[in-house]
Amino acid sequence: MTLQAPQEEHELPLVDSDNPMCDTNRLKQGGPKHGRLYKWLSGSRFALALASAACIIVLCFNLGFLLWVVDRNRLKDDRGILYEGDCGSVRHLSTGLHLLINILSTTLLGASNYGMQCLCAPTRQDVDDAHGRDTWLDIGIPSLRNLFYIPKKRRTMWICLVLSSLPLHLVYNSTIFSTTAAYSYTIFAGHSSLGTQPREDLEAGDLTVEDTASFDWLYSSAQNGTLIHLDTHACIDAYATTYQTKHGGLLLVTEDVNTTLTYEWVGFQDVYKPWDTHIQGPPTGDPYEWLCPPDADAYCSTYLSDIYASAEQGNWFVCGTNGNYTVNSCLSAPLPEHCKLQYSLSLTIVVIVVNAVKAIILCYMAIVTNELPMLTTGDAVASFLQQPDKKALGRCLMPGMEIQEIPRRSIVPKKRYYPMAYENTRKRWYSAVTPGKWALVGFLWAIAFIICAGLLGLALSEDGHEVWNAEFGSINAQALIKGNSWPESMVGNTIIANTPQLIFSALYFVFNGVITTMTLAAEWSTYAISRRGVRVSWNPQYAQRSSYFLSLPYRYAIPLMGTSAILHWLISQSLFLVGIEAYDERFVRAPGRDLVTCGYTPVAIVSAMAVWVFMFACLVGMGRMKFASGMQIAGSCSLAIAAACHPKYDPNLDEKDQQMDPPEGVEFMPLKWGAVPLEGLMGHCTFSADEVEMPESQRVYQ
Repeated sequence: MTLQAPQEEHELPLVDSDNPMCDTNRLKQGGPKHGRLYKWLSGSRFALALASAACIIVLCFNLGFLLWVVDRNRLKDDRGILYEGDCGSVRHLSTGLHLLINILSTTLLGASNYGMQCLCAPTRQDVDDAHGRDTWLDIGIPSLRNLFYIPKKRRTMWICLVLSSLPLHLVYNSTIFSTTAAYSYTIFAGHSSLGTQPREDLEAGDLTVEDTASFDWLYSSAQNGTLIHLDTHACIDAYATTYQTKHGGLLLVTEDVNTTLTYEWVGFQDVYKPWDTHIQGPPTGDPYEWLCPPDADAYCSTYLSDIYASAEQGNWFVCGTNGNYTVNSCLSAPLPEHCKLQYSLSLTIVVIVVNAVKAIILCYMAIVTNELPMLTTGDAVASFLQQPDKKALGRCLMPGMEIQEIPRRSIVPKKRYYPMAYENTRKRWYSAVTPGKWALVGFLWAIAFIICAGLLGLALSEDGHEVWNAEFGSINAQALIKGNSWPESMVGNTIIANTPQLIFSALYFVFNGVITTMTLAAEWSTYAISRRGVRVSWNPQYAQRSSYFLSLPYRYAIPLMGTSAILHWLISQSLFLVGIEAYDERFVRAPGRDLVTCGYTPVAIVSAMAVWVFMFACLVGMGRMKFASGMQIAGSCSLAIAAACHPKYDPNLDEKDQQMDPPEGVEFMPLKWGAVPLEGLMGHCTFSADEVEMPESQRVYQ
């Protein structure tokens, strides 16, 4: 049965599975007569147009944001304020804006990655040049090797796309950040009648000028009726926090004073700085040191359960300068929450510049470039069937993996891989990936694991258990990075906080390449057992099929992207930027106690490590799967792919008797790989639209 003319132009021709030979006269016309628009929409050029359009849209958004904030906000130290008010609103706005930023950055990086793969994908001319020098190129996967063989202009654009991605990984998430207002406060002990007697009748002891001002402010608040009453449990809840954001001065209501007119100074709690504790050791410098028992030798959080138990039993006491005070209740001065949602002008400009670089390069590729690269192995098979490569002639069982292990500057031996015995052994998926790539995956995975283990080591070195109960992304005294040499600048901490994201992105890039290589090899092996059209990235016709986006099947791509998104979020909660603006209890700025550092959440770190282990286990599990057939693995090696595409070659004939030109249009037909029926001792394996058979084990083919 011959290839039947379709009823409509867009319909595929029918092929009789019992007689796969097609009417090549029909195919000589070049396939269905689609218009230019259809060809453009179905090709990689359209994908590039979408990528460039996405970059332009993101660029317009970023420029619009910059113009809007500069027009409405005054800058101070390179920072502008988007919103200030209660911390709940700031937290919600920050979450929403960072979700938007991650969507925009994912869009930019996805578009950039597609452009990078198009740039490093070789054209047929690039492949022919490489084969002419007895070397090979990668087809269908992201490849650094190809950069040494593609034209300088494309290589330069590829490098620009890579370099412009680094700032996105390191600073985009930190262009918008929140800062928390934290208050210092003074603690006094005395009778609950504060504010009912004249100030001059009260005995406040020998106070410093600062402490006297603090007591006067607390007295005025009592007179104004703004102090709030807290029972002991609520009092501990309100003040046992790393950074005080809602309360100021505190009066511990007690009967352990001489008279109702006597008030005594208990302590002063400054805004917490982690290196105070780092230098002097806990509990000195603890964020609520006054709550600690007098014999404490660890973080106060370690003793909280005992303190709560004492409060429930009515015998909670606090140690003061003149003895211990049994606390009956508390009077607290409420203060307004004062958080800020801010942006960095310099980081925003950096993002806009790299965004513009990506948009310009992708627009140039979509509009100016006319080259059609081989993005998939199907593109290569179709090209080599249409125009066979004589450099690969007679090497039909060339092992692509063995070729790929040859150093880049070395050549493929000319006299090797000609007659080879076929081994009908179904290999495992991992054999499609070179040992070097497996080593790179292991190296990057180990670096990520070591960073996580280092942060966990910091957590385990702390005495308190509260650090393990902290919520994702929350600030905890024991989980703030300490050290005199730690940078205090916003930019320095921003880069440190986002470095794990960069490492994971590199790991994801290699991880994706390994999975792509294995799945390409798996699909390649199916051509030995079933007939099908090849996947092409440009205008698929007849039996040809459209390619996956970036060559990875959706059943692997979607879970990988989902897992990657979860892991990016876990990493952002594992190590994050902490910004604190210090105020005294009278709501006066105290910039000397401001803090910029990095915090970490051990539970998020463990979760990220668990996801890492899960991803690695899935990769190992995929590598243990077997291919569908014993077909020789070409991998991404262009020379091995070309060697499998000589349907008319007969190794038993002299060169002058060879009929090398394949039937026109064979690349559009359903294809199968196997041994061609020949008369003679030497066999030959190839992709063909004709009948082929499974090669015989241990028989020699050329």
